[in-house]
Amino acid sequence: MSKPLLRATLLAFGLCASQYSYAFKDPLELPAIQAPKAAKALLLNVTSYGDTVLMVGERGIILKRDFAVGDVAQGVKDNEGKVWTQAKVPVSVNLTGVQFVNEPLAFVVGHDGVVLKSTDAGATWAKVFDGIKANEQVVAAAKKKMEDMQSRYDAASPADQDKMNEALEAATFAFEDAEAGARFGPARPMLDVWFKDSNTGWVVGSYGQIFETNDSGSTWTLIANRLDNPDFRHYNGLYGDETGLLLIAGEAGRVYISNDFGVNWTRSETGYNGHFYGTVVLRNEQGQPIVFAYGFGGNVYRLGAGAAAWWQLKSPSKESFVQGLSVGKAAMFVDQKGRLISTDESGTTLRMVSAEEGKPVTGMALVNNTLVLSGQNGPRTLALPR
Repeated sequence: MSKPLLRATLLAFGLCASQYSYAFKDPLELPAIQAPKAAKALLLNVTSYGDTVLMVGERGIILKRDFAVGDVAQGVKDNEGKVWTQAKVPVSVNLTGVQFVNEPLAFVVGHDGVVLKSTDAGATWAKVFDGIKANEQVVAAAKKKMEDMQSRYDAASPADQDKMNEALEAATFAFEDAEAGARFGPARPMLDVWFKDSNTGWVVGSYGQIFETNDSGSTWTLIANRLDNPDFRHYNGLYGDETGLLLIAGEAGRVYISNDFGVNWTRSETGYNGHFYGTVVLRNEQGQPIVFAYGFGGNVYRLGAGAAAWWQLKSPSKESFVQGLSVGKAAMFVDQKGRLISTDESGTTLRMVSAEEGKPVTGMALVNNTLVLSGQNGPRTLALPR
């Protein structure tokens, strides 16, 4: 290539790069656009508190609707003609999980490790945590573990060192991997959130991320060392209740169980090797939990009250279950096609209670006798099957 042509090529490349760098804005710093068609976008999860529904989705979209009040004067219409209010959100990353803690307080999690907080029932939001801060803690924890392992190795006899080589290599690799991930940026998503009260809550996500707060989200602490997850499998769904029971539905068919609000955890192997996306808990007459783990390919596994082993329920759907709810004495699941499957009251048999299909579904919430579904092309509603 001639020098004039080379200079022209480099100049053109430099201009393009300059324009690109000027145009790019970090989605963690870019507020979500107020979009007229926000209620017809891809929405990724939904929750309810009383008659109020919050729905979260792509590009930082958060929608709110009070089903008791009905349509408001200003808002965005979904495909059913219902009017939703789009919240003011300080980020434009995809949002994946949402929880109402009480009437004014709610939390949302999403891509790039973001955690958002609302104190006005979801009308406005503030960022309280993100993947940059998460990466700092992940790297620091991995470094400490590697250094502690190295110290024990250095103090050990040659015979004991031979036994420790594999563990030291694993700790070193984990540190290097954490550093590499941090250099790449805040790319690891948070996937679910649950608070037991206004102050104490947890968020979980990809690559074994789990953080705890005791001050309503002002500060967060990595507690990954409490769980047995040496290969950093994803945590997809988080359940909690007032009894102290916490459940994490994860990759590789794992369910992690705590009975003391996250202080101690056990890893429960279900015999399944795929993804679980969530859990549903029913309780027997003695108040003991009956746990259903649901996920990929229509799989549902049941852990009976006081049982030591899980067993698989025969499913009428081969589509992935994306959300489950307790409805009276039954557990109800929705698959990605929008079909509804329920247990009988014994909790031992699954049956299809609605075969109606629609656009892909990502989540489900219950408002009185109405199911509100999130998914492709926005919200839709279904009457709760009898």
